Amino acid sequence: MVNIRHTSGCLAIALLAAAVLMPAAAFSQTSLGDQRVGTSSGSFLRIGVGARPVGMGGAYVAICDDITACAWNPAGLVLIDGYEFAITHTALPADIDYNHACYGMPIKKLDGTIALQFGVLSTDLMETTEYHPYGTGREFGFTDWLFGLSVAKRFTDRFSGGFAVKYVREELGVEVGGPTTNALVLDAGTYYEIGPRNMRLAVALMNFGGDMTPDGRYETGTENGLSQSTYAGFAPAMEFKFGIALEPVARPWLDTVVDFELAHPSDNKETFRLGGEALISKVLALRAGYDFGADAMQASFGVGANVTILSVASKIDYSATLAEYLSTVHRISITLGRP
Repeated sequence: MVNIRHTSGCLAIALLAAAVLMPAAAFSQTSLGDQRVGTSSGSFLRIGVGARPVGMGGAYVAICDDITACAWNPAGLVLIDGYEFAITHTALPADIDYNHACYGMPIKKLDGTIALQFGVLSTDLMETTEYHPYGTGREFGFTDWLFGLSVAKRFTDRFSGGFAVKYVREELGVEVGGPTTNALVLDAGTYYEIGPRNMRLAVALMNFGGDMTPDGRYETGTENGLSQSTYAGFAPAMEFKFGIALEPVARPWLDTVVDFELAHPSDNKETFRLGGEALISKVLALRAGYDFGADAMQASFGVGANVTILSVASKIDYSATLAEYLSTVHRISITLGRP
């Protein structure tokens, strides 16, 4: 009979070694990172979900102890104790909104958790032409959305794993003849609890899938007139993440957690993130984080409160991400169902 505890321990060690070696090799080629910008599709998949994780600078892969884990590391879903529902509204620059909802619940027979998520990124634009530079009076929209199913399972009391399948669709101005693109992408992650100061390690591979190629054709001018051409396809915005989290201070009135994370995106340079949270008297949470590799939107701050809404234990969270050249990005989340 296979020793599950021994097998999972070996797997965790192997994943840890891969996580350490891969970023090291990647950071040795950081000069290539900027050359990859704009070489992926579905970039909205990396917009941070949840005001709490973003308030910590996105350094969340090894914390992931609430329902938003479905968007950061599906293995962390095993840490929710009961059903949870969360909705997040993100106000991005240029009147772009991203709304995301997720729901999860533990399954005793599975010794794990299942979760659903749905997200929509949208904006409306005015059609302009050479002869109508101030608009033709027609509006059209760009809409990206996803629907996903996540499953997480405990293999031992310290080691868990999870995966997610997401259907992604981009509608690029279909009202004025624009194309659409569709794809299935996968997430996978692990979560390993070491012990001292509740230290844990986590590895996640997000948004893995084949090329997303827009349908239809477009016309290009040639010496012989107009020619029909097909669109080029690009892979989804994949990202590999490795993180370490621990709780440096634990008092009856104060709980703290910090997360250090290395990230290797497929379409940008490598980065590392640092974030933390202080929970005062189990009610008020203060958060801060920093993305050291970001060109803009590096610093984030957040605040949260545990409250009771209609006899349901709930959380209200807010975060602000500072942008050097753009307006500040604001997020607000409401989570229901936490015991």
